[in-house]
Amino acid sequence: MEKNTSALISIAWFAAALLLPSPLYPQEEKEKYLPENERIFVISQRTDAKTQASRADPRNKFKLEEIPFVIRMPSSWTKEKNEAAAKSKKPCVRGVIAICTWDKTLDYLKKNLSYFDSQHKFLIKFADENDIAVMTWANFGGYSTSTSSDEMTERQLKSYDAMFNDRLSEWEKGFRRILNKYNLPKNAIMLYGFSGGAQIAHRIAFRRPQYFSGIHIHVNSSYDIPTPNAKNIMWLVTTGELEYGYPAATRFYQKMIDMGYCVIFKAAENLGHSINYNIQKLSIEFFKYMINFVPDQSNPDWKAPPIDKFYLMRHPIYIGDYLNQVAYPTDMALKRVADRKYMVALPTKPLAKAWGTIIEK
Repeated sequence: MEKNTSALISIAWFAAALLLPSPLYPQEEKEKYLPENERIFVISQRTDAKTQASRADPRNKFKLEEIPFVIRMPSSWTKEKNEAAAKSKKPCVRGVIAICTWDKTLDYLKKNLSYFDSQHKFLIKFADENDIAVMTWANFGGYSTSTSSDEMTERQLKSYDAMFNDRLSEWEKGFRRILNKYNLPKNAIMLYGFSGGAQIAHRIAFRRPQYFSGIHIHVNSSYDIPTPNAKNIMWLVTTGELEYGYPAATRFYQKMIDMGYCVIFKAAENLGHSINYNIQKLSIEFFKYMINFVPDQSNPDWKAPPIDKFYLMRHPIYIGDYLNQVAYPTDMALKRVADRKYMVALPTKPLAKAWGTIIEK
């Protein structure tokens, strides 16, 4: 009994701690940081002979000669820290967020990671505040942008799978190179994708789940079929009620729930194929939650939470009703949400508040 009570106290303490703002790392006020352009690095992965030959085929006109990768180190990063990390064989940063976009050219990829130019500034700011590197790569295609996998014939699905998996193997070579070269964590990477970037992000996550801990995909429009082996990842799936892929998004969410995934789903009111402040806020709260489970090498007092990242999804504090855009404490939701298929597990109060209006009584 005492052991169970102690465990419950630890869990309650952890849930309360999630209400606190994320502190900046202690070096923030003490060090002189490198200019941003000295913290952005590029490598390119040359595609194989098979890909080069197939580019002559009109069906493969979007295949790339090479897949460029860009990495942006956080403001706390220095060359000396990187060298020390290499010697100690420890990561040089706490974590990595990979931003997937529709872009293919190096200039646009670098622009996506510049705090001054990027439309993803909200993520870059969060990364700097939490000693997280930001990565991106060229969108290498190989999938349908307008048709979800559950709408394809078996022949179409087989053809797209073969095409995507071929390109994915080339992407993985470059991905592993950049992780190794810059001493990055190799199994707790967070993914974010918007529009065409979300389409490729979730397809990568389904096929290479061992690299990722959490993923936020927004306004995919088309969706792949979930695979059982990607349930080690926590998911945030967002769309707009006015987005033409909204029906596909709800089907995708239901498939994931039926397969036992831990996934937060949100369809924003009056939103089409775009993003707004509320979705950005929800994204940040999601990644704040995720970072709690990533070891902090710079903090000698860091301790692993008493629960894993899935516990509060399976035992949520709040439950959202995505049809009516409101959230309730769990016991109230069981009485007020009309159909369980509209329920969304919300593990913490900050996530519930970012998700929608909370009704406590």
